[in-house]
Amino acid sequence: MAGWDVRILSSSYSSRDDEAVIELYGKTRDRQSVVILAHGFYPYFFIVDPLPDMAEQFRKDPDVVDAEERPLLVKGSIHNTLKVSIKYPWKMGDYTNRLKSRFKLLGTDISFQDRFMYDRDLGACIHVEGKTVECDDYVTDLVIEMESAVTIDSFDPGLKILSFDIENSIKHDFLYTICTVIKDGNGDIRNCECATGSETEIIEKFTSVILREDPDVITGYNIDNYDIKKIVERAKLNRISASLTWGRDKGTPRIVSERFWRVKGRLVVDAWWAARRELRPKQETLNAVAFQVLGEEKLDVDPRHMDEEWANNQDKVIEYCFKDAELALKILLAVGTVRKGMDLATVSKLPVEDVLTSGTSTLVDSLLIRVADRESIGVPPNGKMIRTEQIEGGYVHDMNAGLYHWVSVLDFKSMYPSLIISKNICFTTLNDNGEIEAPNGVRYLSKDKREGLLPRILEQLMDERDSIKRRMKSASSPEEHDYYDGLQAAVKVIMNTFYGVFASSFYRFTDKQIGSSITAFARHTVKSIISELENDGCQVIYSDTDSIFVVSPNKNLEETVTFGTGLAERYSRDGGTLEFEKVLEPLFSHGKKKRYVGRVVWPVAQDDLLIRGYETRRSDSFDLQSDMLTKLFGYILDEDNDAALKMVRETVQNVLHGRVPIGSLVISRGCKEFDAYENPDRQANVQAAKKLMAMGYEFIPGMKVSWVVTDSKKTPQVVEPYVSGKPFVGEPDYRYYAERIAQTASRITDVFGWNEKDLMVGSQQATLFGGDFESRSSSSSGDAPKSGKSKPRMTKLSDFF
Repeated sequence: MAGWDVRILSSSYSSRDDEAVIELYGKTRDRQSVVILAHGFYPYFFIVDPLPDMAEQFRKDPDVVDAEERPLLVKGSIHNTLKVSIKYPWKMGDYTNRLKSRFKLLGTDISFQDRFMYDRDLGACIHVEGKTVECDDYVTDLVIEMESAVTIDSFDPGLKILSFDIENSIKHDFLYTICTVIKDGNGDIRNCECATGSETEIIEKFTSVILREDPDVITGYNIDNYDIKKIVERAKLNRISASLTWGRDKGTPRIVSERFWRVKGRLVVDAWWAARRELRPKQETLNAVAFQVLGEEKLDVDPRHMDEEWANNQDKVIEYCFKDAELALKILLAVGTVRKGMDLATVSKLPVEDVLTSGTSTLVDSLLIRVADRESIGVPPNGKMIRTEQIEGGYVHDMNAGLYHWVSVLDFKSMYPSLIISKNICFTTLNDNGEIEAPNGVRYLSKDKREGLLPRILEQLMDERDSIKRRMKSASSPEEHDYYDGLQAAVKVIMNTFYGVFASSFYRFTDKQIGSSITAFARHTVKSIISELENDGCQVIYSDTDSIFVVSPNKNLEETVTFGTGLAERYSRDGGTLEFEKVLEPLFSHGKKKRYVGRVVWPVAQDDLLIRGYETRRSDSFDLQSDMLTKLFGYILDEDNDAALKMVRETVQNVLHGRVPIGSLVISRGCKEFDAYENPDRQANVQAAKKLMAMGYEFIPGMKVSWVVTDSKKTPQVVEPYVSGKPFVGEPDYRYYAERIAQTASRITDVFGWNEKDLMVGSQQATLFGGDFESRSSSSSGDAPKSGKSKPRMTKLSDFF
């Protein structure tokens, strides 16, 4: 019997010889593809408070393996349950439908392969022992019959990634070519080959490439919505669907939830989805994202005229197709989706595919159900997503308008997880007679009476994160440092996931009292610390869910750091550990909730401003708007009044006179199915999407579309699509954009006494900001106001400073 270390990529099962066999697909430490087969495991569910003769009745069922009674903790009390093990996972639904109207059922929605992972307590990386077998059903390097398996420390086996792109006829839809680019496990990137010829030949050649190269990951740009779908459609039309044997089980691709594709044993990771999730780019085209991430662009081929391009120069189109596949691969690597997926898989003890394609509740399930099963706690099925009254959120201490110097920022270390641990908050400890009472009246048993599952799991995760961070600090290479940094970030994500899941309306262990009591404890903790700080003479200017901003009485960095460090030590408490995170010098807010900007000068001075809540953070703002606001903030923080007003004046004037790049005026927003809107024809994004389609470009519902407003006076306003890398032929409505710039600036300058109307009126005059305006805005020194409430109109910027 031999042994192998394996990173599990995906899990499934198949029917073989009248048995459901678990399949674990992965990659060994020495980069061999593998499928691990596990026999003799059966799916099961529980019936709460069964009838006396039910066990005997089930044992007579030919599809039932066993039925045994077992006591379980259900909703805080012990109940007798009947564990029913059945032969086939695909019959779980039949049993559920027959019984759910008469009995409370547990564990019915846990997938067969997940149940196997939970019961065997297997993680993302395992050492498996068994024997290799010859089996023509799989195309992996190894087929292993499992004898035993244990979880081991995680490792990166060096995944092979295949990126592809298709080009097809615009007029007739048929395929011209499919080009593939490969990243080998050692990191080398190479062009593989392009498939040309008849459609049947193209599709079969592409399948041959997949089988020969045996990639762990298949990617491309928008392949979920377009490329794979198009290949499947053309294969069906050519009656060769069965030849799409892309899976490591020789299976064909299948779509899941009408959103993503599954290829057994391989990860299908769309670079478009990855970039969208990680970057939230303003423009989502391949060209725009490639330029943003890589500084590279697509080659000069017009996809709207692909038929003419192919007829005139096939080599050029093939080069273009290869480049698109290469850019998609590089984007996927740059945003790190697969690497982050492996890190989350390690912490949550799941196959990578589960992390990449499932919701956050799947991560929580993997950790929680294992412990619940071991401690005989019943696991109910998930509920339906329903709209409920929102839980009151964390406390926000509003900031008055002002410019503040030497601000110490204190962060609560993992606040919600810390409160869950310190207050023993859990569905297993929720009890009307509990000793621990939340500010909203919800009670929990103390740890002496019953330690909750949630606190125990979170405490283990917190200790694990601290251990990983210690190893990260002592790393001997940048690669090792990055590896541990990714792991600790994954632990943090999962820790914070617990609150979100338990505050949801659908999760299997959800109780509204749990979510509301956590936020109630959080509000109480923040308010009490702020009260103590203010009673001790500290000036607290702002706080949100998990941080507090305090003005230092000292006017230099060294003493401010000492001040902030002392605050963190002095005011930390059980369930509210404070960490001194950074120093801002200075900090500005115009007095609106959760909106501020500052310069970070400690622990590491940063060139970029820290901006929260303003348009620079919004993906649907246009670049000139964001750039102007960032510059304005810079001048405000420098207390350079003249430069601030001059910059706003020049920006508005330049826009009015068309002296700005058209690309800086592009607005982007996601667009759903057109019929999802009550009045689609009044929506600018729908208008842009329809015009894109009329121009020959593809539109996928859910994607962002980009446009430039050309006439805002009409209702609805007229917009023209903007395609990155292509000339824009329309004429922007420059007055519309000037008004948007003035509106954005006025939200800030209104604090100084100048509103949008003032800016626009001035911008229409040759003596803009001249005469009376200049006299009112001349520089002088002054202190920041203590409050922005009902203050009189200021006569000049320097009055504010």
